Amino acid sequence: MPSGTSASQLGRAVLNFVQNSTYPESEDIISADFPSSAFSQALELLDSARDEIKTRIRASSRESAPDIDGWISQAKQLHRDIETAQRTSRDIVLKAERDGELRRSVHDAGSKLRLLEEEVAFNESLAATLEQIRRGRHQTDEIQSLLARGRLSEAVKLCVENETELASIQSGRNLRAITVLQRESTEARHDIARALTQKWYDVVQIDDQTSTVSLSQTAESLSTISTAMHQVGLLDGFVADLAGKLEHTIMEPRLALGAGSLERLLVVESNRMTLSEASSPSSMQRLFSELGAFMEFLQTRLPPLIFNPLSEALGPKLVMNVIAIRLSSAVPEELAALQEFGSTREKVSQFASTVDSCGWPGADQLRNWTNTIPEAWLEKRQTNSLDKVRQLLKRGFGEISAVERVETQVVTQQDHLFGGNTNNDDWNAGWSDEEDRSPVEKKAKSRDEEEEDGSAWGLDDADDAEDDAWGWENDKDTGEISETPQPEKAPLPKGTVNGHTGSRQKSEREITLRETYNITSLPIGVLDLLNTVLTDRDAIEQSSGIFSMAAAIPGLSSLTSLLLVMYRASASNYYSLNNNDQLRKVTQTRKQARERPSDSSLRFEDDIVVLQAFGNRSYGNEMESQRTIIKDLLDGAQGFANCTEPPFSRECDLAVTSIVDRLRTIHGQWKSVLSHSALMQSVGSLLSTVIDKIIIDIEDMSDISEPESQRLTAYCKQLIALEDLFLPQQEPVPSGQQQEPVPLTAVYAPGWFKFQYLSEILDSSLVDIKYMWTDGGLKLEYGVEEMVDLIEALFADSEHRRRAIGEIRRSSGR
Repeated sequence: MPSGTSASQLGRAVLNFVQNSTYPESEDIISADFPSSAFSQALELLDSARDEIKTRIRASSRESAPDIDGWISQAKQLHRDIETAQRTSRDIVLKAERDGELRRSVHDAGSKLRLLEEEVAFNESLAATLEQIRRGRHQTDEIQSLLARGRLSEAVKLCVENETELASIQSGRNLRAITVLQRESTEARHDIARALTQKWYDVVQIDDQTSTVSLSQTAESLSTISTAMHQVGLLDGFVADLAGKLEHTIMEPRLALGAGSLERLLVVESNRMTLSEASSPSSMQRLFSELGAFMEFLQTRLPPLIFNPLSEALGPKLVMNVIAIRLSSAVPEELAALQEFGSTREKVSQFASTVDSCGWPGADQLRNWTNTIPEAWLEKRQTNSLDKVRQLLKRGFGEISAVERVETQVVTQQDHLFGGNTNNDDWNAGWSDEEDRSPVEKKAKSRDEEEEDGSAWGLDDADDAEDDAWGWENDKDTGEISETPQPEKAPLPKGTVNGHTGSRQKSEREITLRETYNITSLPIGVLDLLNTVLTDRDAIEQSSGIFSMAAAIPGLSSLTSLLLVMYRASASNYYSLNNNDQLRKVTQTRKQARERPSDSSLRFEDDIVVLQAFGNRSYGNEMESQRTIIKDLLDGAQGFANCTEPPFSRECDLAVTSIVDRLRTIHGQWKSVLSHSALMQSVGSLLSTVIDKIIIDIEDMSDISEPESQRLTAYCKQLIALEDLFLPQQEPVPSGQQQEPVPLTAVYAPGWFKFQYLSEILDSSLVDIKYMWTDGGLKLEYGVEEMVDLIEALFADSEHRRRAIGEIRRSSGR
């Protein structure tokens, strides 16, 4: 313990903790030891504090003694009140138990009363039900008795009452007696239905075999039957059946046009209608008269309960069939016969009045039809015209005819006609109608022996291998034929040959181009239809007596385009190479446009554009198909790598042989279809695809051995042999003056000279190659780097190769 802490301080700290639960604040006291000598001091302080507390308690008790006596007396009074409440509660419980017994007695008495009341009600209900059963049984027996005596109307009335009586039974519905009574009522109803059915068919007799309808009794008797059937809910079904039989037995046979058999006539007598065979077709007037008698017969001989729903069911069908079967077919297709159709229009109006007077629906529909005769005629004309186009295509090409074109032009020797290097997009763009040319532009005089637009020469188009031969241009070109002569080509610089420097003397001369191409008979048929439509349109414009047929003029104007649309939509299903036919139609359509320059409703220019595009597209599709086949065959060579190593050598041989055979086959197939120049362009375009790919493949080879070079040279010579497909047409000349024809392969196959040089390069020495480069035309086809790459692939690295490459670079200024 620190020297500064006394035992009394420690005792007071303990006392403060006991009294106030507080710790000492002095760190000396907290850290001091608690010796045994301090216990006595702490106990003394605790005893003093305890005594002091006891003294304060005693003093406080003496002061509050009177209040405690009052609390004790109040507690005793509360105890007495509790005992009194307990006694009162026991009395209440006893009284409640006695009241419960009384209530139970009252409930039992009420239950007995309700039971008695229910018994009474059950007895009364049972008595009523038994009475209803008795009456129902009596009614059922009475119905059978009335049916036996033939009193059908009374039996029907009693049957309805009996069903109402049975339906009103609320209790005992599951009783066997009720079930038996309902079954007997149902049987009675069936008996009534059988009797009414028999009566109905006795009155209304329809014979399908003889097409006869007869009413054997008076209208009053049928009225009685219809009323009875209406009461039992049978009338609607029989009226529907009657409507169907009248439609099948009378209406349909009478309205039928009699295809394959004679027409049938309707004979209406007092109580019967029948159809008889006609010896000759009947007039529209007789048809309307017989239909009017048919409607009047039903109106006068049928009661309203039958006639009203029957006319509602048959009226719309009758009018619809008259319009669809007779009137629509009676509308003449020929415009000249339409004037005579005016009398039929008046008869239709009279028939509509007859329909109204007979109380049948459909008269408004007939009147509306008389106002739509121009539309009906136009619809029929459109339908038949479009069908004729389809029939033309279905019958096939017909006669194949050859058309010759002759054109005289003044050309220069450097004209692209000889060079074959142009950028025109349409293989037939070089042709135009002479009528479209101004006097100044008639530098080239042309004529077409078939009055056709000269658009199939295409001699300007040999440079574009893919698009120019067919005018395709990947669907971007509209395919419109040029209506004006092509502008003269800008003259090449003096001394150019095939686009490169050389020597050429400019001279002009007049040449005559003459060639033929084939067309089918389809354009003639389509053009005849177009001319007929335009003739009728002109007749309507010039005449005012054919109803108000002016409303049909816009439809006829659009029909020309519809006919061409129908042809384009269907032609591809029958033949693909149809560009020649399109040219024929384009020429004649342009001719029609020139004859009607001020008529804006005829969209000839649009039709011309679409027709030309359609023809070009058909050729483009065929060319693309053939080009794809050739590319697939060429891909079999796999770039001619390892062309001397089996099995790659066999694949290369097969690829080249297949391509040669394919091109010859295409030439043979298309020779009878295309003009000579178009044939040359087409085959030349395909050949260009082949040689361009082979040149690229060979130039991509980094190392070509001598055996590979020899094999590649053989492949090139196989393709060069195709030159015989590009021989020009020879005019007859006297014997002994014939000259060997020069193939025009380079005109129609761009890159042909380059391909021939490639064949020479593969089989030549370095000396020969240097000679062809310096003194020949090799540098006109190959670039310096191209030539260097080929030399490095063909020849091993040596001083001679380096010297040759250097000379080639120096000769080109590099």
